Amino acid sequence: MNTSRMTNPASSSVNDSGIPVKVQFRHMDESKRVIWLVNQMMHKFTKFPIAGASAHVTVDETHHKEKTGIFQVKMKLTVPGEKLYTAQSSEKTGMHDGVYSALADVFDSVERQLVRHHEKRSRRYRAREKAA
Repeated sequence: MNTSRMTNPASSSVNDSGIPVKVQFRHMDESKRVIWLVNQMMHKFTKFPIAGASAHVTVDETHHKEKTGIFQVKMKLTVPGEKLYTAQSSEKTGMHDGVYSALADVFDSVERQLVRHHEKRSRRYRAREKAA
């Protein structure tokens, strides 16, 4: 099946971070379990002050006609006034475990980027306070 579907962010479960998420499935059927997992993983971002942010997650199965497909997961986190946070991961397996592993890798990567950016911003803020 060669389809591309986007889920309506309002129809998926509400995540704790308050960040709207669009989950797109390419070359595979929509999975409520994957949507639920994406919303659960968005909880990692509650510790960062990122108002007005939005996320787009694409789950793609390549080589889907073979028994062992390759799952690619890409994520873009858009924060107004800041740079775009992106990550991608691929897992080679025919099982859905590959999707979950790729999702975890992507969310960990974006979280590391946010931590670095947040620490950098905090250091600048503390330096300005000391100078004043």
